[in-house]
Amino acid sequence: MVGLGTLLFLLSAWYAVSWLFRRDMPKSKLFLIAASGAGVASILALEAGWVVSEVGRQPWIVYDLMKVEDAATANTGVWITFILVSLLYIGLAVTTVLILRMMSRRFRDRDLGEHEVPYGPSGPPPAAAPDTEEVTV
Repeated sequence: MVGLGTLLFLLSAWYAVSWLFRRDMPKSKLFLIAASGAGVASILALEAGWVVSEVGRQPWIVYDLMKVEDAATANTGVWITFILVSLLYIGLAVTTVLILRMMSRRFRDRDLGEHEVPYGPSGPPPAAAPDTEEVTV
């Protein structure tokens, strides 16, 4: 867990330094391979952390120094947190659907030309007319 976390931190530091000095993402093959595996590595690090914390409790239970029910977390506030997070995600899902429906309705009502996009730039700004006033010196 610690090793993968350190590697992921170094990968993000590599990106940050590259962006800071060159204002561009690193394009080396090594960086791109590492970045493509970063998502999987983060999940592995997360699971490894849980395994380490849960296995660390087991020796006490094996030697009958502590019962399993004493080693397990007895947090009663888990249901409140679960309900609040569930309500948050339901609210986000409803908001997303409403916004997408509104955007779709606006897109259908609008008469687009052949090369226009619904939510992108409509084209280059009109050129300013040249200043025709004469300057007297």
